[in-house]
Amino acid sequence: MKRLVLNTDGACRGNPGPSSIGVVMRDASNKVVETIARPIGVRTNNYAEYEAIRVAFERARELGAEAIVLRADSQLAIRQLEGQYRVKNENIRPLYEAVKKLERSFTSVRYEHVPRELNREADELANLALDRG
Repeated sequence: MKRLVLNTDGACRGNPGPSSIGVVMRDASNKVVETIARPIGVRTNNYAEYEAIRVAFERARELGAEAIVLRADSQLAIRQLEGQYRVKNENIRPLYEAVKKLERSFTSVRYEHVPRELNREADELANLALDRG
């Protein structure tokens, strides 16, 4: 699996509150390779967004991806990962650092901020996990 497109989303009911993640992984032909939906306990929304990204990167590495495109509707996370914004929240920093470390596992990583309506599947998975969790 050379290239994967990862759509991620974190969900939170309350901030902090019960939280979950949703991930949709597609190959170069746009075929869904895998989905992930899981609760992550009581967290903040930004924590959930980053945890979804971390889990997606980890799984992409396990699947042998060489290049990834990450699409998320969290402008904050995308801008921080691109280096445009600083990470000020110390609770988020370990997740940010974990993602940056995982980033080195790939020959190419591209970050894309997408509107919520283009991230619907990941959002639905995160909410499904929240409803079940």
